[in-house]
Amino acid sequence: MTDEVTESPGLVKTLRPYHVWALGVGIVLVGEFMGWNFTVAKGGILGALLAMLVAGTMYIMISLCASELGSATKLAGGPYDWARLFIGPGAAASVGLAVYMEYIALEAADAIVVAFIAQEVFPELQVFPVTLLVIATLTFINYRGVVAALTLNFFMTAIAFLAIIVFFFSGTTFGIFELHPENLFQGAMPNGLIGLFAALQFGPWFFLGIEGAAMCAEECKHPSRAVPLGQQAGMITLLVGAAMTLFICATLLPSNIPAEGLGVSVYPLFEAAQSTGVYFLIALLALGTLLTCLSSANGCVCDSSRSWFALSRDHFVSNWFSSVHPRYQTPYKAVIFTMPIAIAFAFSGYLDQVITFSIVSGLLCYVLIPFSLIRFRKMFPTHISKVRPFVSPLQPWISYFAMAIAIVIMSTLFWGYRYNLLFALVFYLVAYFYFHNKHKKHMKEFNWEREMGWPNPSHHIEKE
Repeated sequence: MTDEVTESPGLVKTLRPYHVWALGVGIVLVGEFMGWNFTVAKGGILGALLAMLVAGTMYIMISLCASELGSATKLAGGPYDWARLFIGPGAAASVGLAVYMEYIALEAADAIVVAFIAQEVFPELQVFPVTLLVIATLTFINYRGVVAALTLNFFMTAIAFLAIIVFFFSGTTFGIFELHPENLFQGAMPNGLIGLFAALQFGPWFFLGIEGAAMCAEECKHPSRAVPLGQQAGMITLLVGAAMTLFICATLLPSNIPAEGLGVSVYPLFEAAQSTGVYFLIALLALGTLLTCLSSANGCVCDSSRSWFALSRDHFVSNWFSSVHPRYQTPYKAVIFTMPIAIAFAFSGYLDQVITFSIVSGLLCYVLIPFSLIRFRKMFPTHISKVRPFVSPLQPWISYFAMAIAIVIMSTLFWGYRYNLLFALVFYLVAYFYFHNKHKKHMKEFNWEREMGWPNPSHHIEKE
């Protein structure tokens, strides 16, 4: 890592807590509108509920870990930078690539769903051209500036979340349409205990990507406040939205009809609204589904490009991608590079396969994020405000628990997606060993004062 890099402007520091909320929730809220319902196909309503609770517990813990690490490091790479600083180059490269693939695959899934919705409204449209248009448009928005991109996310996300709230209370409080509570029991547990276990594999879709809120720390005005506040507010929003979504969809769509029920729907909230026959709700949920997919894809471009930018800045990939636009102050080359990869994922057209690769990549991060925090706390054990402005509670126990849940959920992918799981694990293991051997000499001498402005750790810990 001795190559000279031409100085370029830094990333602009303009983001506030609501931008962090918009980035985190904007990426994830799409999981309330589609994808989560594959838990019903595996384990029925009870399996979906179990998956939501187990995944929700894990994500609360991951969010606390990410808040502490993000507010301390204030770097754009997020999980990649945490692994680089506190574990080592092999783990850093693996998690950086995992973050990149997680968000790129999620962006592709979002664009596919937007295209399906557009085709439903205008049958003459073709899915793939619309998918290309969505990806290209969001790439251009992120090329022009992060503030505009995340301000747009804030409004799209707020409208989509409001659509869920209106839909929920229209049925439960105002009685605008009839609910069918018997659906909760008819499809409760169709595949027995093994179905409950297998359903966990899609549980993360309720919350997948919330840790990405911390990846804009380098562009926040006051990251020590904005990251924890925006991250935790986002997690609360998603927990409320997940509970309302599961209840309202389960009481409107049959979950015990394999060919046409809740477990196979592409956009379950929209189909649940269609089943009511109320035109206003159908239009509102169509708008909500469209906006949340666009918001998620928009946030994915932001986060994946930051991960690639961080990899480039530290010479894991070509230095060419580490350029910052002199006018827009965005990592524009890294942003542009998200487009062909997302198109390649979208070209497959298989929504559950794309979702699964995103989940595997995310789960790898959920093992390494808490492990990074454990190493961080060993290196900096005292509560120095300069180093740790936010201190998450009950550590290191919740870190160990979060890692255990992530490993358990990853193991459930063996049912139905074993080849996806094996391919992803081999891919990330190869990346780990390749980059560990290539960069281990450069990472041994690390100047904390120069890079982070921190005092040297109280005791040295060998990385890897």
